[in-house]
Amino acid sequence: MTRFALLVASLLIAGSVSATEIPLKNADFEQPIAGKRIPGWARIQHAGLGAYEVTTDTKNAAHGKSSISMRRTAEQVYGLIMQRVESKDLGGKQVEMTAMLKTAKVGKEGWVMVMTFKNYSNILDQVLAAPMVGNTDWKEVVLKSVAPPTTNMVEVGFMLMDEGTGWADHVRLRSIDVESEETAAKDKPEAAGKAETSAKKGKTDKPEADSQKSNAKAGAGTR
Repeated sequence: MTRFALLVASLLIAGSVSATEIPLKNADFEQPIAGKRIPGWARIQHAGLGAYEVTTDTKNAAHGKSSISMRRTAEQVYGLIMQRVESKDLGGKQVEMTAMLKTAKVGKEGWVMVMTFKNYSNILDQVLAAPMVGNTDWKEVVLKSVAPPTTNMVEVGFMLMDEGTGWADHVRLRSIDVESEETAAKDKPEAAGKAETSAKKGKTDKPEADSQKSNAKAGAGTR
């Protein structure tokens, strides 16, 4: 490995971003549903009589032995599986949610991953991933957003907004210090540029030394 490559690698490591994992309950849905209760999660629908069947699926899992599935059984606006996480340290930080999702015969409104930032009962912001529609195999979906300054809780979950069945598994949540990320991004190009300049300078020193040797030989030959 060249000196330049080593310098860049060390700079990238030094400029790594500070991230903190946010624990979720039953994030892999390994704890089975008891009646209508999903350990660690809540189930909600828009209104009216129950229009969704939510089950622990031990035959379709992206991670571990089971996943969770939601199937619409009657026409309804949406059904939601969600978990609330309370924290006073989220404000101003980038929050990243990842999960494995899958669909079967889902309509155009889709199976959607969602994060809702709140200050107690007040909704400050809500972000949604692109809807997954039709029939899809397991796919990792990532959703990122900066939490508003007064955030003291975030609700993470999955909405079925049309007909069909959606699955979720291996849910992860973490916060990223935005200031550290921006500082690292600014420092890396400058530091890499300095490293490249230093590496080029080191390379140009050798021909100069060779030139001096040639001049010495030429001088010796004329005497």
